[in-house]
Formats: sequence, C-alpha cells, structure tokens
Amino acid sequence: MGKFIKAGRVVVMLQGRYAGKKAIVVKTFDDGSKARPFGHALVAGVDRAPLKVTRQMSKKKISKRTKVKPFVKYANYNHIMPTRYQVPSEIAPASMCTEI
Repeated sequence: MGKFIKAGRVVVMLQGRYAGKKAIVVKTFDDGSKARPFGHALVAGVDRAPLKVTRQMSKKKISKRTKVKPFVKYANYNHIMPTRYQVPSEIAPASMCTEI
C-alpha cells in the first residue's frame, strides 16, 4: 500500500486540543526525527473560524467576530485521519511556511 499522507492532504485531528478540527498537511516525516522517533507530519489548520456578522453590530464586535485563529502543529500519524480531499497543486502547502 502506498503512502497517502502527503503534503496538501486534508486531515482531521483526532487527539488533543484540536480534536475534530480540519487541517492541511504541510510536510511529512515518515521515518521520524531525532526529537520525534515516529512518523509524523507538520499540519496547519483553523482553530477558530470567523462568526456571522450583521448590520446592527458595533465595530468592536465585528472586529472580534471576524478574527481567525490558526494553528500549526506536529502530529503523530496515529492522531490524524486523512480525508479524500487534497489542496490543489497550484496552492503549494510548502509555500505557506518558511524553512523548517
């Protein structure tokens, strides 16, 4: 069976603080590293999405509700579930982050 967790794959976080959140795989480490001796991936996602805004809301409330809270995290392969979706190759996920 081939590797299906590659850069650009949309995954669902299964464990921890971001359980249930969707994320995109930025970089994979199949053989692990010295600090993390297991297969893992660098993922980026949205922790808190913007909320609905209506006309009668104040500027302060609008600014609070339109904020996006992202997250970037190393995740063990056992703690992420890949989906069938993938980010188009035109939007390279590696271009989202600087040198790692």
